[in-house]
Amino acid sequence: MQEYVAKSTKNVIFTAHVLDVLNENDMVMETKVPIKGALKNNGLEAFFSTIVTARKVPIGDLEKYQNPLLTVSEEEEMLGYKYVFQTKITKETVHHRIRSSMGMWSIQETFIDNDATLLLKRLQEYYA
Repeated sequence: MQEYVAKSTKNVIFTAHVLDVLNENDMVMETKVPIKGALKNNGLEAFFSTIVTARKVPIGDLEKYQNPLLTVSEEEEMLGYKYVFQTKITKETVHHRIRSSMGMWSIQETFIDNDATLLLKRLQEYYA
């Protein structure tokens, strides 16, 4: 990670499956990317400043998050759900490892279209 990813001049996107694990001390479910070896305790997420999750969210739950980066198609409206990127934690996802630099996303942009180009464009704008 430090040798290739951190030193890269290219945009790097990691995709991974997540695992929900019961934290018995706090009695909450924590979501993280499972990984073997020395990185197991820190998690893969520790190496990145921006972490978003891909989620399937009911259309009704998205109504309070209207923003230009979130569009609902007629098909999604009929299905009743949409696949989105979640950019900020909510009270339901407080134990997920979602994070980004302060001010990168507004509260309205907690959910955006599941489109990596939107993420890369925002990162470029924010760090420019």
